[in-house]
Amino acid sequence: MIQEQLQAVLAPLVAGRSYPNLAAQDAVAPYIVYQRVVSVTNNNLLGPSDLQNTRVQIDAYGKTYASVQQIAASVRLAMQGAAFTNVQLSEQDFYEIDVRLHRVSLDYSIWST
Repeated sequence: MIQEQLQAVLAPLVAGRSYPNLAAQDAVAPYIVYQRVVSVTNNNLLGPSDLQNTRVQIDAYGKTYASVQQIAASVRLAMQGAAFTNVQLSEQDFYEIDVRLHRVSLDYSIWST
């Protein structure tokens, strides 16, 4: 399952503080939240194939802009070395005023079986 593979790739980057879909209520920055945006099954003339394309959003949170940029760079490197095929589609910076944290949102297209 791609979520388990993502957890294995992302957790070491933030001392295990990576969460699927939503951060823990008491999450301490830095941390990563990842979620599946859309997953498309590929079909061929014989029907569904084992190959699946999943778009994933990975959000890195940190107390400073510099720290969150460093986490984002680590995410990019980790994804390049991942055992599954992936392509980075976009990246955007935010400041989350509610929690007073900087956020970098990275969007990936992942191909897996």
